Parts: sequence; C-alpha cells; structure tokens
Amino acid sequence: MAIDYDVLKEIKERADIVDIISYFLPSVQKKGRNYVCICPFHDDHKPSMQISKEHQTFRCFVDNIGGDVFTFVQKYEKCSFEEAVRKVAEIIGYDDPRLHKKAYVKPVDTNLVPVYNCISEIQKFYKYCLMTDEGVVAREYLEKRQISADQQTKFGLGYALQDGKMTIEYLKQKGFSFKNIEDTGIALLQTSGMSDNNAGRLIFPIFDKSGQVVGFSARKMTSGDDAPKYVNSPETKIFTKGKILYNFNNAKQTVKHDGYIYLVEGFMDVFALDSIGVTSCVALMSTKLTTQHIDELRKLNVEVRVCLDGDKPGQEAMMKIISQLNEAHLHARYVSKANELRDPDEILKQDGPEALKAYVNSLVDPFDFIINYYETTSPLGSNEDKKKVINHFVPMIARLKSSLDADNYIYKLEKITGFSAQAIRNLVEKHKSGQVVVKVNNKTDVICENNFKSVPKELRRLEIAENMVIEQMMVSHEAVQFFEEKIKYFYNETYRSLANFIVDYVHTYPNNEISPSALIDLVSLSSVENMEDIVNLLTKLSFRISTIKYSPDALKDCEKIITEERIKVYERNNLLKAFEGKSVQEQARLMDEYIKRTTKNGQ
Repeated sequence: MAIDYDVLKEIKERADIVDIISYFLPSVQKKGRNYVCICPFHDDHKPSMQISKEHQTFRCFVDNIGGDVFTFVQKYEKCSFEEAVRKVAEIIGYDDPRLHKKAYVKPVDTNLVPVYNCISEIQKFYKYCLMTDEGVVAREYLEKRQISADQQTKFGLGYALQDGKMTIEYLKQKGFSFKNIEDTGIALLQTSGMSDNNAGRLIFPIFDKSGQVVGFSARKMTSGDDAPKYVNSPETKIFTKGKILYNFNNAKQTVKHDGYIYLVEGFMDVFALDSIGVTSCVALMSTKLTTQHIDELRKLNVEVRVCLDGDKPGQEAMMKIISQLNEAHLHARYVSKANELRDPDEILKQDGPEALKAYVNSLVDPFDFIINYYETTSPLGSNEDKKKVINHFVPMIARLKSSLDADNYIYKLEKITGFSAQAIRNLVEKHKSGQVVVKVNNKTDVICENNFKSVPKELRRLEIAENMVIEQMMVSHEAVQFFEEKIKYFYNETYRSLANFIVDYVHTYPNNEISPSALIDLVSLSSVENMEDIVNLLTKLSFRISTIKYSPDALKDCEKIITEERIKVYERNNLLKAFEGKSVQEQARLMDEYIKRTTKNGQ
C-alpha cells in the first residue's frame, strides 16, 4: 500500500531526523553544523555517519549509504518503506486514518474460486492419508530422511492413497465437479474413469506467496518400476512454475529479521536448512531462475545467498545465476567450498548440523566464485577461453579502489590462466588509460571492444557536465526549465532518473523549493529500479547544496559539452557494432580509421 505523499510531509514536519536516529542509536553527537554517529550498516569504529538537521538527511561517508528519516528506519529495521513510515509515526505519537488504509488486494477471478477450494480440499485429504495405515510407508521414508513431525506440519506434507479413485470419490462427495478436479492438475483420465495422478506417492504441496496451495510435487514410494521418481503438477490456471519459489510463503515471515534469503535447489535442501535454524530459504522448481523469481527476490530487499549443488551441473547453474543477479543489480553472495560435491541434505545426514552450518556460511562474492569455478569445476583449456576470462575481469579489477584487493584477484587470475601477474597488472593499467591488449603466445592482440564498453576516460567529461546540470536543477527552477528545453535527457541512468523526478516535482509543486528530502520521499514511494542509487545521490547533494549557486553561464557551457560528448558516444557505439564478428586485424583497421577521423575532427 502506498501512503499518501501529504501524510509523509506531515510526519516529516514533526519528526526530526536527529531525534529519530537517536531513538535507535545512542552514539549521536553534535559536530559543527551537523551531527555524527557510528554507522550501523557496516563495521564502524569511529563516527562515519553524518546527519544534516538542516536538510533532514543522513549519509555514511564510508559505504555511501544515505537517505532521510524514513529510509534510515527502513534500512535499520529491514522493513518496507510503508512500515518505516508507520514506525516513525509511532515514535513521534502521530496518527492519521490514512496510515491504516487497507492494502489493495487483487481480486480473484470468480471462475477460479472452485479450483482453489478444490485443491485446498485435496491437500487436506493428503494430510489425512499420511496418518492412515497405508501412509506408514511415507512416514517411514520421512523418518529415514530425518524430516521431523514439526516440519511435516509446517510444510503441509501428505500422502496420496494407491487407489487413485479414492481421491476423486472424496472430492465428488465434497461437491466438486469433474471439471473442478481436472483444473487442479491432479486428474489422470483412464478407461475406467478419472484417477489421481499422484496415487501411492509422498506429497509436497506447493504454495504461492500468500500461502494458497496451487500444486503438488509427488515422490514415489516404491522401487523397481519405470515410473518417474517425481510427478509434478502441470501448469494450470492457478499454477505457473516459473512464478513460484518453493517455501516463499514461510520465508517471507523471517527474511526481514535475518537480512538474507538462501536460494537452494530442491525441497530437501529447504528442509535441511530449516533443521539448522535457517528459515529464510526458498527453492527453485528447477535450476532455472526466471525474471519473475528475480522480481520477488528484489522486493525482499535483502542479500540473496545462492546455494546450489556442488556438482558440475549445480555449479554451472550458479554461474548463470551470477550473471542474472548481476544484471538485475541484486546484492548476492554464493556458497563455495572446494571439492564439496554433496548437496546440503547429504551434508546434514552424513556430517551433522555443524558441518552444514559451516557449509552454508562459506560465502564468497561473485568474483571469487567465478575464480573458484574456473579453478576447480571447469579449468580453462584453450588460450581463447583464457583471453575471454581475462577480458571479463580486467575492467572489474580496474574499478577496485583497494590495491590489495586488486593484487589478490590478479594473482588468482594468474593461477587459473597461466598469464603472469605482471602481464595482467599491465592490462589493468592500460584499461584505466583506455587501451586494453592481451598477450597470448608472445603475440599482441588488440581487444578493441574493451576500449569502449566502460569508456571511463571518454565519459568522464560528459558525466561531470551532467552532474553540474543536476546540481543547478536542485537549486533553481530556471535550471529545470533549461534542462527541459535544451538538454532533455542525460546519458547517465541515475542522473536521468533524478532529472525526471525533479521535473515532475517542479510541475506538481511550482511554488515549493526543490528539497532533497522531499524528493527522497517521492523516489521511495516509486517503483523505479535504481531507487537506491537516486536516494544516495540526493543525500550526497543535500550535504553540499548550500554551496551551489545558480549560474546560467555554467548551464550553457554544460549544454555545449553534453552535445559534443553525445556525438562521440554515438560514433563509438556504432564502432562497437561494426566490430561484431570481425577478426582482430579488421577490428584494428576500423580502430585506426576511427582514430584518424576523430583526430581530424578535433574530437
């Protein structure tokens, strides 16, 4: 539920950020015109967080986290923005009926209500059958797998009787039609009539995020036949595999408190982690992570910890997931332990709880996981493969601020590629200066595309100009009008998004000053993907906005620079497209022509 912006303004007028942060942190002290305190968001030993009473913002100058009173509470309490607003209101003793409006609930298609009722009744029947004499085979299996009675209840486990017609008969007695039963996905049509496709199997119900059962996964209890080990519900009107993460309905209850969520491969891994107290855990229905899954993980706003099987298929799947989560800008770490090929359930059964705890806490960042993968799971063979890995990592190393971290990764690259650390270090330095080459077998290949994929040197002038325009827009309505008429858009995504918010704010509140704190609230109420980047930028600006003076001449200079640099970026992007599929020699020729042309044109 989105809280009215007017309510936010009223609460903020009464809630002083210094008082609210002091409510949570005892270390707040006045220092000059601002306040300082120990930052609670990293291992801080001296006050690195500053609080601006004037602009009602905070910022940590170590990890670059910032925001206003609401975003502080949101980050500190690991809750939603709306929950943070209510918490601030509670602290200051503010109440308003608009804070308690019921959240919008998406209406359920009335045609699906009988299907939901039917499948819920099926699960009740399965739970009952688990406790019958016939269900002893499933209970013995669960005992063997060390799945406790409490877990059986928590996850709603059941058993389907071997006579599949019994399930159908039970549902008919409850008043459900054959069409209702068929729509749940359990129906198996035979010459003798309709039967339960899950007959004779242990039942794992699958719930959607609201806790409504929508499907089943059924494990066979006998051996020696050709029947598949698992039978899963087909996709139905109420069940789409790519939209559901197993156990999400339970995990969402504890994930905010824990600050993380584990992503594992199967049901048994969820049970294993639950056995050691890790309740914030979900499983994929397969090893494929979908965009819908990523959207659900993003909404949780916590660290994702990926823990798939240690065998080669599991590690390959994790490599794919790294790419997906990086593209989605989700903060993630990965379980990685050399030579551990067992899944979490096997580790728990064979080595006990402490071993599993140690395993799931063997967390590394994406860089280290990829290095470990090429070192242990899939060693590099050809020089072409080694070049690709080098090309992938050199830009990442070049962006590292710590030389110690850079050296650490350089030596790891040396180990997996065979290239000398000094040669890799040279590539990093050349990348920083805009030229990247890779030496293979004493030959020098120009890897032209890396010159422009990050283009830090070339874009620096453009970003500085865009940043100056943003600063002008924060202090002057005239600058906002200049942006709308002359510049219109920014290349930098964060600046572009913030500019749109400023323009909307000025149009909505033409008589108001442009306040960083007010903009932070508007951004926080939105669903924009780069929300945190925009909030951090606004926070940074709030601490220096008093030093910014409106300058029409500076705006005109920036407009000229932006126009010039856009043309350059356009030409470079065209050059990159021309590189595709070309040999190294042809790329070098195109590069030479480009350099001559741009030098001649004064670029």
